[in-house]
Amino acid sequence: MRRAALVLVALAAAGCGRCGGGPVKNGVAAPRAVALVNGEPIAADALQRELAQSRASGGEGEARTDVLRQRVLDEMIDRALLLQQARARSIVVGQDQVERAFLRIRSEYPGTHFDDLLAQERLSQSELKARLKDQLTIEKLFHEEVFPPLVVSDAEVERWYADHAADYQEPERVHVQQIVVATKEEAQQIRDRVRRDPSKFAELAKKSSIAPEGKNGGDLGFIGRGAGFPEVFDVCFQLPLQAVSEVTPSPYGFHLFRVVERRAASRRSFDQVKVAIGDKLLREKRARAQQEYLDALRKQAHIQIDSAALAAVSP
Repeated sequence: MRRAALVLVALAAAGCGRCGGGPVKNGVAAPRAVALVNGEPIAADALQRELAQSRASGGEGEARTDVLRQRVLDEMIDRALLLQQARARSIVVGQDQVERAFLRIRSEYPGTHFDDLLAQERLSQSELKARLKDQLTIEKLFHEEVFPPLVVSDAEVERWYADHAADYQEPERVHVQQIVVATKEEAQQIRDRVRRDPSKFAELAKKSSIAPEGKNGGDLGFIGRGAGFPEVFDVCFQLPLQAVSEVTPSPYGFHLFRVVERRAASRRSFDQVKVAIGDKLLREKRARAQQEYLDALRKQAHIQIDSAALAAVSP
């Protein structure tokens, strides 16, 4: 779970005896905790595994180890707090729900791709199911404890639409076919042919165009004014319907354009976008409410960090 910067109740750099090595059993010390969250330990080896998985997934780019280590620990602390709260509220997710979620994910990866992904992420199936259970439990906590009072009124949706009119403005657009060839001479020859018989444009695009859409008859779909290379494509907005342009050079070759449909600039109506706006505003309210809920849990929590144990963890 990604989170905004929050205030940690951390110990001084000297560390803390309670966060040190665990009790000895059969002559072997339990894994050292890097943190205690309301007395519940986060083990160094658990943090190390999640760090390694984060590195393996490539999602953290070139983040420094110390920055990544703190970020992953913060996420683990957040998860521990939310799961503790779920237990306190007697919120439980059944194993059948976990299995269904697992099967849904697996169905998205054909063949051996699912197992390959688990290997890449350094996750076993049992670990994935455990994480799914945690995720589903936290989602259920939010849905039962945080989301019920959140609503978006019609007035809020209308106000958003009025305040963001430019977001729903559609520019003038034209439906364009193009042919791109490597030389000006070839483009001129094709231009002369299609001007005599514009119906052959798509056929010649399939035969001669070096652009990717050539195989589809040169169909570029609708483009807006200023799209791509304006100095190249804006010529389309001067063309009459069905007319073939002059040869137009670009860094990619020599272009011929034909406009087959034109749409004037317009604004999407409120009825067209009100559902999408309502969904967007509700998502934003929920995200803020989740963060506020987590902030409150952190303020009430007793979180101890063993700085020495944390610094010793590396992916």
